[in-house]
Amino acid sequence: KDLKKKKKETLMAIFSFLLIVWAVSPEERDKHDQKFDTLSPTMGYISGEQARKFFLQSGLPASVLAEIWALADMNKDGKMDRLEFSIAMKLIKLKLQGTPLPSALPIIMKQPPVRAPSLKAPTSTMTTTGLSPLTPMAGLAPLVPTATGLSPLVGSTSTMPLMPTVGATTLPNGTIGILQPIPTGALATACVLCCHCFCFSSTSSSPSVMSPMLSGPSDWAVPHASRLKYRQQFNSLDKQMTGYLTGQQVRGAMATTMLTQTQLASIWTLADVDKDGKLKAEEFILAMHLVDMAKIGQPLPLTLPNELVPPSQRLFFIVFFFLSLRSVTFEDKFKANLERGNAELEKRRHALQEAERREQERRAQKAREEQEKREREAREAEERRRIEEERRLERQRELERQKEEERQREIERKEAAQRELERQRKEEWERRRRGELQIKREQEQDDIIRLKAKKRSLEMELEAGNKHRQISDRLRDIQNKKKHQKTELDLISQRKDARQQDINSLQKELEEFQRKLSHLTPEQRRLTEKLKNVALNNLPVSTMSALKVGVKEKNTSCIKLRDQLEALEKETAAKLAEMDRYNKDTQVKEERERQALIQAAKEEAQRELRAKEEAERKRREEEERKRREEEERQRQAEKQRQEEERRKLEEERRQLEEERRKLEEERRKEERRKREEEEQKSAALTSFKALYPFNARNHEELSFNAEDIIEVDETTEREEGWLYGSRQGKMGWFPESYVERVTQSDTANNTAAAAAPKLPLQSQLSNALDAAKAGGAKSAFTPTHSPNPAPSETHGQQVVSNMLAQALCSWTAKTDNHLNFNKDDVIQVLEQQENWWLGELNGAQGWFPKTYVTLLGEEDTTDYLWAKHNKVIYVALYTYESPEPGDLTFGEGDVILVAKKDGEWWNGSIGDRTGVFPSNYVKPKEADTSSMSGKKKPEIAQVIRAHSSTGPEQLHLEPNQLILVLGKNPSGWWLGELQARGKKRQKGWFPATNVKILGSNSGKSTPAPQAVCQVIAIYDYTAANQDEMSFSKGQLINVLDKNNPDWWKGEMNGITGLFPTNYVKLTTADCDPSQQWCADLNSLDTLSPQEKKRQGYIHELIQTEERYVEDLQIVLEVFYKPMSESGRLNDEEMAMIFVNWKELLTCNNKLLKALHVRKKTGGDNMPVQMIGDILAKELAHMQPYIRFCSCQFNGAAILQTRTDNEPDFKTFLKKIATDYRCKGMPLSSFLLKPMQRITRYPLHIKNILECTAEGHTDRGPLKEALERAEELCQQVNEGVREKENSDRLEWIQNHVQCDGAAEHLVFNSLTNCLGPRKLLHSGKMYKAKSSKELWAFLFNDFLLLTHAAKQFTSSGPDKLFSNRNNTQLKMYKPPVFLNEVLVKLPDPSSDEPIFHISHIDRVYILKTDNINERTAWVQKIKATSEEFIETEKKKREKAYQARSVKTTGIGRLLVTILEATELKAAKPSGKSNPYCEVTMGAQIFTSRTLNDTLNPKWNFNCQFHIKDLYQDVLCITIFERDQFSPDDFLGRTEVPVATIKKELENKGPVTRRLLLHEVPTGEVWVRLDLQLFNSK
Repeated sequence: KDLKKKKKETLMAIFSFLLIVWAVSPEERDKHDQKFDTLSPTMGYISGEQARKFFLQSGLPASVLAEIWALADMNKDGKMDRLEFSIAMKLIKLKLQGTPLPSALPIIMKQPPVRAPSLKAPTSTMTTTGLSPLTPMAGLAPLVPTATGLSPLVGSTSTMPLMPTVGATTLPNGTIGILQPIPTGALATACVLCCHCFCFSSTSSSPSVMSPMLSGPSDWAVPHASRLKYRQQFNSLDKQMTGYLTGQQVRGAMATTMLTQTQLASIWTLADVDKDGKLKAEEFILAMHLVDMAKIGQPLPLTLPNELVPPSQRLFFIVFFFLSLRSVTFEDKFKANLERGNAELEKRRHALQEAERREQERRAQKAREEQEKREREAREAEERRRIEEERRLERQRELERQKEEERQREIERKEAAQRELERQRKEEWERRRRGELQIKREQEQDDIIRLKAKKRSLEMELEAGNKHRQISDRLRDIQNKKKHQKTELDLISQRKDARQQDINSLQKELEEFQRKLSHLTPEQRRLTEKLKNVALNNLPVSTMSALKVGVKEKNTSCIKLRDQLEALEKETAAKLAEMDRYNKDTQVKEERERQALIQAAKEEAQRELRAKEEAERKRREEEERKRREEEERQRQAEKQRQEEERRKLEEERRQLEEERRKLEEERRKEERRKREEEEQKSAALTSFKALYPFNARNHEELSFNAEDIIEVDETTEREEGWLYGSRQGKMGWFPESYVERVTQSDTANNTAAAAAPKLPLQSQLSNALDAAKAGGAKSAFTPTHSPNPAPSETHGQQVVSNMLAQALCSWTAKTDNHLNFNKDDVIQVLEQQENWWLGELNGAQGWFPKTYVTLLGEEDTTDYLWAKHNKVIYVALYTYESPEPGDLTFGEGDVILVAKKDGEWWNGSIGDRTGVFPSNYVKPKEADTSSMSGKKKPEIAQVIRAHSSTGPEQLHLEPNQLILVLGKNPSGWWLGELQARGKKRQKGWFPATNVKILGSNSGKSTPAPQAVCQVIAIYDYTAANQDEMSFSKGQLINVLDKNNPDWWKGEMNGITGLFPTNYVKLTTADCDPSQQWCADLNSLDTLSPQEKKRQGYIHELIQTEERYVEDLQIVLEVFYKPMSESGRLNDEEMAMIFVNWKELLTCNNKLLKALHVRKKTGGDNMPVQMIGDILAKELAHMQPYIRFCSCQFNGAAILQTRTDNEPDFKTFLKKIATDYRCKGMPLSSFLLKPMQRITRYPLHIKNILECTAEGHTDRGPLKEALERAEELCQQVNEGVREKENSDRLEWIQNHVQCDGAAEHLVFNSLTNCLGPRKLLHSGKMYKAKSSKELWAFLFNDFLLLTHAAKQFTSSGPDKLFSNRNNTQLKMYKPPVFLNEVLVKLPDPSSDEPIFHISHIDRVYILKTDNINERTAWVQKIKATSEEFIETEKKKREKAYQARSVKTTGIGRLLVTILEATELKAAKPSGKSNPYCEVTMGAQIFTSRTLNDTLNPKWNFNCQFHIKDLYQDVLCITIFERDQFSPDDFLGRTEVPVATIKKELENKGPVTRRLLLHEVPTGEVWVRLDLQLFNSK
């Protein structure tokens, strides 16, 4: 009994201690409430900032206070009420007393405090009766009920040793600790027991209390489904029914989990709770649950949490301890006490919940009232706005109604006035008509009276007997007529004889032609047989071609002779029949028909006369044409002879000039030698040879290249390591380590090889240094003499005129009176001094050193002056044809008047045609040496008809003015200079038909016939007869006669003849071009003139793009394929000619497809609302044009060389160019089309932009497209100009193997965001540790490190990039992107050339040959990296600003991009790195990039402001993120906002599946929610 009593006392002491330590007493709670009120709580709460300031006064660390806050803030709302504040204060007190903080808040602290008097003896507590529900036992505090319905007890502090728990981790339904005995007196340092309830049961208790806990309560963290699943698996493995599994059995089950050995070992350690080396059923279930956690990526715990401990393991020791306590009376009373406490707590909990529910309802009601109030106010405001809008609309309608009434009244007044005016006019007309009728009536009455009087007089004459005289007169008249007719008959007889002679001569010609035909027929048979024999004998192709040409010519001759013979036979038969009819009619007809025959004879004679005149005219024209051709041939021969003579003279002149220069150089060397010998006494110049190139960093330094010779005065005061010298007239400082001293022999050789004369360098250096010291700067180079001295004070001064000097190198002015010029500029010398000359260039005068220029000879001066005079006149080198409107087409040799030079494209005119053309197609017109020498007199024309100019490029002509003819164009327009005394002579075009050429013998000339109109040829035509004319497509013809509807008479290039009318078209349009792009005329009438013009330009862009894509396809089919299959060119030559033609076709196909999709969206042949966004997107992916245009000249050079040197190749190209699709254009013309097209995009976009109104949705995208088009043109031009950079990039492409790159790397292309890729620096490096040789290439976006496949030597970058260098390099490491790089010097003061490059997690330690190379590498890498980072920063800022701009509109569109499926694979691995870009006009949103997937799930939201419901279009574009090039296109789709409104009408948000266009596969899922502001 004593032992049992002691055990009970020990148990009660343990529970009392646990409850008293963590319980908050009422006295403590009162103190805590007072402190809480001093902090000025708001609505019963204090904020975290208030609590932090108060808690910091305790002196505890912030980390400990953070743990206390996490325990006390039970609802995690960031603020504290009274209970939470009291708990925190209790925890702070316990922490200050040294008690460790629990890992979870004990439940006793969550209960309201109850006053508990201390217990005198534990036994008295058990016998107390009559306890109320609030105080079930004296000295005990109630706790929150647990799952078993028990309540912990609070007892007084005991002096007996306590048994704390070893585990302090909480479980969801309470924690059960394992009690261990500890020594007495260790209470202060022992671990605090953190269990929330302590459950026990006696033997008399109901077994239902313990059975759920033993079988597996619901608080075990292993899911119920997993328990059943792994219990079945345990039963299947435990075949012997032992109740456990060994390690070998478990290993076989876990081998299929694919986990590492380390993970499996950790799982075994955690699952084997009792550490017996075997797993029971619950331990096996726990192990498999840990396996599932590891599979889904959850970390395994270091120690097993209590919620994962199997239930049977938790209660093992506790049940064992309490089975020894068998006092039935104590247990019954204890259970009753717990039940009463639980009931009271449950009642209080329900009361608190009800109060909290009422408070929430009150707050919800208040929130609803506030919301209703706001909505009511919004509705009232909306109603007021609606009423105000209705009033405004009513006022506006009233004003419109008043205006309409006023307009109707005005119309009625105008109609009334018009009716009154019409009435007055009608009355006036009737009055005038009555007057006219009255006058006419009076005249008729007078006529009647006069006729009556005449009748009476005639009657009287008849009666008088005048009848005989009248008969005599008639007889005499008949006799005279008879004589006249007889004379006409005689004339007809004479003509008959002449006609008979003509017939005889025609018969003779007929016989002659028949004889010739009989001779040609056997020859034709012979040639036919010969041709058959040739075909049988398989003669060479050239012989066959010659024979076929001969046969064709003979057949043509036979056909012509046969046609002429048939024409003569018909004409002879007609003449004979006509003569027969004439004779017969002469015999049969009587005298009354003779007059008709005479008239017919007259008409016949006139027709014959006209026919003879026409034949004579044709003969004269044919002779004139032949004479012109002969003169042209003679002129060409004379021109060639003169050109040959000119070349010979030029060669002789160059030889003489070279000899003169040599003599002058020898003389100067002699003078220099003497001068140097004299100056060696005072000081001597030393020659240094440059070892490395040096670029000046400021104007005080001197730039030079390797192997250059520099003259240095070593007596000059200088800094350590620097020298001051001169090279080619330029002076400055340079590092001493870059040069080496040369021997005397080398100096003499280099001096002899110098071409430009130099001043004594000793004096120049001294003067320059003195001037620099006087001016305060080393580079202030001023003349030794005053630049503008008085004539009396100047020594050696000479004033010259008409002397020209050409600059040897550039010169920058150092003072205001100096003259700036560039290399090869021609300067007019006005005055000469000893070392300085005064000159004029481009209207500016100034002084310059004479050593920078060389004088031109007299002949060069004459040529320059003539070229300056004729600088606006150019001659075409090649034929230029272009389908683009606005281009100026011309033929080879045409004279062009240039009006404006704008980069690579110039503006000029030929006659009345103006336009742009490429500058590389023309050359300046050379001086006519024949006219200058007097062999050929210039042509002078006199104006015979006035002409008004229609532009500045034409001349305004007045009669009798004289014009100096400078050039003639076949179109009928001549280029001339107007000769007017006292006026500035003007150059321009004028029509040739308005002037006449004044010859040497006569001042009169017959003017050219006046043209009826002008037409342009639409097909090529070859003349079949002599009276016809041949022409080519695109040539202009002046029409002289249009009487015949099928054949017109025209003039071209001085040749007159007939041509078919269906081969030409008028130069003016006959129909409205608007009908080509708008089928609905009613819709067309609703458009404004500006919008019509805009749509016309858009239609023109699409049409020209279609034609351009057709031309690109024609090149592949007509030229590329036959040339590749013929084997005449190898693969390298084909690649140089066509470069990346297929890539160009791909780019423009994408653009054309996008344009077609946009056009189809709005309807076929209907206006296109937006086009700028498509142009802006697609022009950003036109980077293949940069490479093509850079390599185009190389391809053209190869093509021209092969054509000139190989006649067979030239014939082959002509043969394949006969395809009808080529329209007569050769391959060279097609190869120019990409350059022409890329320069036309800015012009097209400018035209569209000019016709786009302000505020139009498409205006912003059009501006962006214009910027990108101009940027692309600039990049193309820069690529052409930087040919060396392009060639080096091509060399790197061919010689560097990029096997380790993440994607295909094309060096000569666009970067991702920095424009075209540029090679900034290259050279040799070494690894600092292994001294491995590396070749580094620094581009503007990344640094590439390579190593040679085999060792080779190179003394510089020029030899590295030589075409003869076939070395192959391999990529050493992946490219280092410069926006992620950091360059550091380990020790700036160190002389060792080592530097570090840090890239993400990798550091490269590199070494160069010397310090200077290291400095150059470090500076260039830093500068390029900073530029890269700044560019990305600006791009991000621009996107952020565009997104953050607040705009207003008629509504908003909420878009959620959910996912995309079945995207096109852009990587060789079959995957992509896609991201989505959603735009509406200037508004743009971009999603994140997902790697290696074809089905990305973005699920990102964006919001767009709607400006125009019928013009805004939602555009969704998907790209592939690239590193080395612009992002690839994976598809796009468009949805007009009007369509969204129609589909979402009163439906709310909807999810749609949209197909991606312009790609073979792909679709995107979006959620759309359209909200219009005016629909609320």
